[in-house]
Amino acid sequence: MGFRTRKRASALLLPAVALAFGACDDDPVAQDGDDIVDVAAGTAALSTLVTALQTAELDATLAGPGPFTVFAPTNAAFGTLGAGSLDLLLAADNRAILIDLLGYHVVAGEIEAADLSDGQTLTTVEGGTLEVSVSGGEVRVDGVLVSTADVQASNGVVHLIDGVLTQTLDIVQRASIEPALSTLVTAVVAADLAGTLSGAGPFTVFAPTDDAFAALPAGTLDGLLDDQAALTDVLTYHVVGAEVFAADLVDDASVGTLQGSDVTIDLTGGAFVNGATIIATDIVVSNGVVHLIDEVLLPPSP
Repeated sequence: MGFRTRKRASALLLPAVALAFGACDDDPVAQDGDDIVDVAAGTAALSTLVTALQTAELDATLAGPGPFTVFAPTNAAFGTLGAGSLDLLLAADNRAILIDLLGYHVVAGEIEAADLSDGQTLTTVEGGTLEVSVSGGEVRVDGVLVSTADVQASNGVVHLIDGVLTQTLDIVQRASIEPALSTLVTAVVAADLAGTLSGAGPFTVFAPTDDAFAALPAGTLDGLLDDQAALTDVLTYHVVGAEVFAADLVDDASVGTLQGSDVTIDLTGGAFVNGATIIATDIVVSNGVVHLIDEVLLPPSP
């Protein structure tokens, strides 16, 4: 199966600079004739990537003629997604998400380290745009470090990276691979808001965790799941129709939500929205940003 593509900005061709990369204890060594999948399979640090490619049935694509450039997350990189996220990503129900995610790590053509330059953008086969930065001999794509560069394959080149590039996922997709947000995903689907929150946005979502939903009074969650109008009211009270990062939050500011009522920001001794603690910030997605909170926000009564 091929990669799904979306139309986005084209790559910019900028002058190249000389780059330096640190050595890695398990630097891969490609044998003559090895394609990209062979290289990954022969590299202990890329075993999770191989499993992901096989699960998405994309291994045959990356063994094809290409050429391709692959920014390959290491096993440690997949580990940074958090406990349980990898299992969700590899689940059958999330195969479309996995295909999108993997496609965001692949660029058509063979792009070696010497071809990369600061400020360059690369269009991925998934249709997204990777931003390249070069500083002090280090290269990053979308802020993630390239730890080992220029592993040659018969059908392209592999660069190992120390993070997974999740920015291509939309709000619903990103929440679907976050174990702490399973109740929120269930609620979004029940309220028929998945299409909205997968849309262009941008949106900021103050996302209640599973523990936040569990802390509601007995019967409240079940009641909401049985009342689509009330559930929609509650969920849209957590969504701002703009991109608001942690650095943009202003103490005592009132912020309008899609529900129509405002939420209040409090930065005294921490970061709070309507009294709920913001426990994780700036999860960047393709259509906005997500902040995790430890309570469910209930809109004011009419």
